[in-house]
Amino acid sequence: MIFGIGVDVLQAERVQRVHARFGARFVERLLMPEEATQLALTQRPQRFLAMRFAAKEAIVKAMGTGFAHGIWIRDVGVVQNKWGKPEVVYSARGERMRRQLGIGAGHVTLTDEAGLIVAVAVLEAAPPSRARRPAVVKQKSVVKK
Repeated sequence: MIFGIGVDVLQAERVQRVHARFGARFVERLLMPEEATQLALTQRPQRFLAMRFAAKEAIVKAMGTGFAHGIWIRDVGVVQNKWGKPEVVYSARGERMRRQLGIGAGHVTLTDEAGLIVAVAVLEAAPPSRARRPAVVKQKSVVKK
């Protein structure tokens, strides 16, 4: 079952201007360590930053929290697996909030065209807990004569 869907569209130029103004400080405030590692390997850093910003917005919209209620911009993120597929990741605080809200797996897709970045996030509801419940023992009624 779907927990939430989030979409974000932004002009790549906006992120480029902020990055030009604040440089490394912007990157440190925006990216989780795993994302920063991938940024260092990309040939298109401006595109990477804009896509991560849009992805984070889409994810927190799907969570229903926005960047409030205990979620910060570095509590959610996106890293590419070895095939290049973007995968949703959480910081320790983000993971606690994900579990508290009952969110399971997360999916995100990113694209860009004509200077626009689009991110769509779909978060699944966590499956019901499979914690063992104590067995109910039916007692026979005893009638005394």
